[in-house]
Amino acid sequence: MGAPDKQVYQILGEDQKAAKTATSAPGCFVHGKDVFSEPLKGNAVQFFVTGTEYFDNVAKAIEGAQSSVFITGWQVNFDVVLTGKKTLWTCLRTAVRNGASVYVMPWMSPKVGVDTGDLETALTVIQLNAGLPTPRAFVLPAVSQCDQPGALGIAFSHHQKLVVIDNKVAFVGGIDLAYGRRDDGKYSLKAEGRQGSEFYNSCVPPIHSLSSVEQTAYLTRAELVAACFDNKAGRAAQFLLSAPMKPLAGAMDAYSAVSDKVKDANKQFSDWWVTSDVVPEFVRKAQDKVIDAAQETAANASQWAYQQLGATLQTKVEKLREYGGAQLADATTALMAWLNGATLDSLPPSLLQNTADTIQAFVMRLVLALQAEGSQRKQCYANLEKLGKLLPAGGKCPDSSVQPRMPWHDVHCRIEGPSVYDLSRNFVRRWNGVALQYERSDGRTVDALLRQLGITARLKAPRIGAAHRPVRSKTQPGSCWVQVLRSAPKKMRVAEAAGEAEKTTPSVAESSCLSAMLKNIEGASHFIYIEGQFFQSDYGSTVIGEEEAGGGAPVSGPMHALLDVKGSPGYQKYAAQLGILGVPPAQIYKSLKWSQIDDVQRDVRGGGADFVNDLKRVMATQAQIAGFSALGPSQKSLKNPICKALGDRITRAIYDGKPFHVYMVLPVHPEGTLDTINIMTQQHLTMQSLVFGSHSLVNRVRRALLAMKYVRERKMELKRARELANEVKPTVLDEQIRQIEWEQYLTLLNLRNWDVLNNRPVTEQIYVHSKLLIADDRVVVLGSANINDRSQLGDRDSELAVIIHDDKPASAQLDGQHTQAVGTLARELRKALWRKHFGLMGGAAPAGKLDTPAILEAPANRDTWQAIKTLSTANAEAYAKAFSYLPKPRSRSSIWATWDSDEGILKGYMPFNERFWRPEQPRDESFTWDAKQRLPEQRPTGIRGFIVALPVLWTLGENNDSKMNLTTLANVDLEKKTDRVRQTAAVALPKSDNAST
Repeated sequence: MGAPDKQVYQILGEDQKAAKTATSAPGCFVHGKDVFSEPLKGNAVQFFVTGTEYFDNVAKAIEGAQSSVFITGWQVNFDVVLTGKKTLWTCLRTAVRNGASVYVMPWMSPKVGVDTGDLETALTVIQLNAGLPTPRAFVLPAVSQCDQPGALGIAFSHHQKLVVIDNKVAFVGGIDLAYGRRDDGKYSLKAEGRQGSEFYNSCVPPIHSLSSVEQTAYLTRAELVAACFDNKAGRAAQFLLSAPMKPLAGAMDAYSAVSDKVKDANKQFSDWWVTSDVVPEFVRKAQDKVIDAAQETAANASQWAYQQLGATLQTKVEKLREYGGAQLADATTALMAWLNGATLDSLPPSLLQNTADTIQAFVMRLVLALQAEGSQRKQCYANLEKLGKLLPAGGKCPDSSVQPRMPWHDVHCRIEGPSVYDLSRNFVRRWNGVALQYERSDGRTVDALLRQLGITARLKAPRIGAAHRPVRSKTQPGSCWVQVLRSAPKKMRVAEAAGEAEKTTPSVAESSCLSAMLKNIEGASHFIYIEGQFFQSDYGSTVIGEEEAGGGAPVSGPMHALLDVKGSPGYQKYAAQLGILGVPPAQIYKSLKWSQIDDVQRDVRGGGADFVNDLKRVMATQAQIAGFSALGPSQKSLKNPICKALGDRITRAIYDGKPFHVYMVLPVHPEGTLDTINIMTQQHLTMQSLVFGSHSLVNRVRRALLAMKYVRERKMELKRARELANEVKPTVLDEQIRQIEWEQYLTLLNLRNWDVLNNRPVTEQIYVHSKLLIADDRVVVLGSANINDRSQLGDRDSELAVIIHDDKPASAQLDGQHTQAVGTLARELRKALWRKHFGLMGGAAPAGKLDTPAILEAPANRDTWQAIKTLSTANAEAYAKAFSYLPKPRSRSSIWATWDSDEGILKGYMPFNERFWRPEQPRDESFTWDAKQRLPEQRPTGIRGFIVALPVLWTLGENNDSKMNLTTLANVDLEKKTDRVRQTAAVALPKSDNAST
């Protein structure tokens, strides 16, 4: 069983003759003409199992760069704290001052649905050139280049995560240089010095609005744009667009308290598209105050940002201040509203693609223009050096005194040796391909705006020339074979070839990340250990309860509450008055009598206000689905075959009568709040892939076990037994094969921690963001590719990964009995991860029973997985007993654990509700199905380590499929609005990568 220890492979040309010398390499690698690189030996590899380790190392490496720094990521935040008080920007500044050239390539997020801060990072990288005789810092946010047709393109991302120093050392894996990732093995829920965006938890609503005084400590987006213009008007605009001066801030806070009361008394529902303030209120007030009392220079330039727009756009932006993004008439207005601080989450579906395309074209050309303009500054913008931190989105963040941060778990590595050449080559090709695309971009929609900014010169994108191109090294500092893998759409590969002026044009996408996963799953002999942000794979037919849904099952109670207003008590009365009685939810906006809205809302005693509240929520949710549909056709089912590969490998072990075990560590749910329909749909896909689907991973194992049962009990040939078992319905599988039987082959885990904040016990999932597979402690597959269609199929998100095999000889008794060959580094990585998860690095009561060689050294031993299962189940039960809003480990739970299916309401607040985190206030709005109380909580007892059993019965019998566009769905998350009525009509795009990130 398993892959051969070595394989001889040879690259052949079109004439079938040897194109390269034959090489003997371990059998874990993938080959073919469309694979990005060959496996190379002699690399030194260091793994990082915490964000703190990685950030400390990468900060030191960046500061020590002598020649070049290459950085690419899904999210790259200039102000992310790497180590001590050093941010990414300050580390890059040191590198530039030492003479190194810096190239930064974040993904250019579309700003519609998700904004990763790529423009702000670009603007600050440009500032690194201030005072230099020639620029040495360059930035090109990378546009997605997927192969999906039409508007579907805006749904996909550049997802690679890579840093290369001097073409000699590379850092690759799953960790972005982004907020929230800096974490250690203690998984603390407390702030511990983190402020603003660094105090990160996207799974709860942010309830702390930064006061004007607090805002003075942060930079604004418009301020950074203005900072690139080293002239009189630009300097005045920098002053006016920065956060308010402290003397004004206190007065503004007092004014805000009064104006909030006015707003509460005058709330109106003027449009079904969500209304939102497009310019942060504190910026407007600061401008107005300063205009009144400013000196002549400031006064003459006080309207700098608006003077550039022209009269028509000025009028539209002023209107947007009153009515919000919902009222946008065109994409150009949306662009300027966004530039002046607007959120674009409320765009109608008809504007999604055009707006995203316009902003993309604008950012591409603006970055080139400001690269030239900003590079001529004599000095770096003072506020950037003084403050160094960007204002959190919307001026809001979680309240660290009562809300927990979300601990982050991820894996990364450092590589030195021959394979750094291939990692550098990937960056150079991607950069030069993007640069060519920038120069060819359509500027017709934005060039007029650039001219108003005084930018008329031909725009030239910087290339990476010979001085910083990698050269293949013959030095072999270590013992590891490494192969660089990619998911690379054909469109992206074609752009790369054009950027390098190559004569041949690629004809297919690369999908070697998937090939590597499949090969090493098939080749594993004893065990597989997986950590993944997602597990969404082809699971056969959807099963809801006891029946295969076939797409026709009604949605569950919680999902139904979000999608259909018919459940509201006032439906019959008020729906008739509004002209929507019996109208399908997705068509309500066409039939709604807007003139009657105010009359219904004024009927407070009769429940009219509550009905309008429910109606707004349903319509906003339907708008979100419409946004997905507007992008293009949806695939009918998940496609990637990783679930099948794992099932087949376990099935082979069952038929052979051999022990084999798969461990899988996943997040509790995708990043985001559980009342967001795409997160609920994501969890539906995960549970179908893992447990409920007709050919889910669990059901594939059950079918194999049932086939062997038929062989034993019915004396049947295996072939016939397999055919019969494959036809059995999932409900029969559940009856015939107990959980204790399939758990001999499969252990499913989450991670969680708890603490006490403000005398209240709180808990939060530890967010698993890793993209990692370890097979037999011999092979590691690590990178940015998730187990979902977006990452694996090759034609959507761009991905980067590595296969690592250690030639340094080592042996171990993986099954506790027999000696097998293993890899030293792969084994140490897996043990380090287990020590972290078992609480042996601090931060929790350690799982002492697991801190033994018998457990850590023998992952394929029955005693090992039984001990892990026992502890993780006990932890899960203790958590569920202490916190009623968590799913139960051994019994059925709704996706909202406090949901009462009989009454169709929540019995207690869920963490996605603001009122869960603060005392109730008179102006609180609620929905018909909403909870009215917080259920009792207590400190959990007996918790050991951080592992908890994945609740395999969670959402049993529920249909949480919102029918959002499946082509775009996996690995996405909408930015969550604080006010839960303010759901978005925007398409959901990648956030934690992502997503995740």
